[in-house]
Amino acid sequence: MFKEVTIQVPGKLFIAGEYGVTRPNGKALVAAIETPFFVSVKERSGLSKFHTNVGLEDFEFDVNHFEVPNHSWNFATQALKNCIELIQSEKNDQFSELKHPLPQLLISIESDLGFGENKKGYGSSASVVVGVTQAVNQFLDGKIREDLQFEAAAKAHREVQKSGSMGDVASITTHGVIFYQAPDEHFKNWKIETQEWKKNNWSTYIVRTGKSVKTAEKLTLSLPESFFEKSDQLVEKIAALKFKNCSPNRRFSAFKQLILENQQLLITHLPQGYVTEKLAFALALINEKSNLVGKISGAGFGENMIVFAKNEKEINEIKEKLEQNDIILEKIRILDEER
Repeated sequence: MFKEVTIQVPGKLFIAGEYGVTRPNGKALVAAIETPFFVSVKERSGLSKFHTNVGLEDFEFDVNHFEVPNHSWNFATQALKNCIELIQSEKNDQFSELKHPLPQLLISIESDLGFGENKKGYGSSASVVVGVTQAVNQFLDGKIREDLQFEAAAKAHREVQKSGSMGDVASITTHGVIFYQAPDEHFKNWKIETQEWKKNNWSTYIVRTGKSVKTAEKLTLSLPESFFEKSDQLVEKIAALKFKNCSPNRRFSAFKQLILENQQLLITHLPQGYVTEKLAFALALINEKSNLVGKISGAGFGENMIVFAKNEKEINEIKEKLEQNDIILEKIRILDEER
């Protein structure tokens, strides 16, 4: 008899490297943030079923004989398929042998990240593929290594979306703040390095403008080679700040300068709509403060900014001004690598 499993799955916010990381071997810094997103798995009589609270109809299927559907459950179903195939694979003798047939499953996803036009932009599709992979692996006692969990979830995400860097999948799988190098065209040579972020002692906030964006549609933009080279250089410099022997004030100042360089690089090369009126207002308001730095996180054209505060003296003032313009500022928690 299998024991029920419930896991809490983070979301993500990009710190630097958006768009640059979408090409093979591109680089980014990504943070895993705490979110109210839960995946549970338990045994079920009858057919297997996916269930969620976000407005999708339940999807029933036979876990021993199923194909990935062409509808809103395709991310979850592809992740389940990849996970089961990996657990049953004979390529690695550490995997447990599963008897056939597999037990039918009830996989429930409870999320407050929104859906469709109401999504918050925390990488909910990446949370789905990682959450299903990790929860099913635990339920079936698959003992899949974390690197292989990432590959299974990332391939599921790419197989459905047909684009993307999988940096969101990497961050959500690993937790903490990561330096990420995207895989090559053969899905090799990817890299995930956890950063010692807690030592900075900076508070983290999110600015939400309330405008949802379909990220996949923005990844078709054509950008010059110089953009990709500069983006990778800036990400590497930000990641290297932890090795500098300098005071906290100097480290934050250096970090802010590099973040603003990355932001300006994006503004220069992306279409005018990348910075919406609300994002422009928030960027100007926040970045005039020496103790704060904010940057558009993700695809832009709406959605979110990530904000770091060396101290919180000016947060209430900023929050009030943003709210007067229908912009939300709220504190978030980066999940560290220990779990």
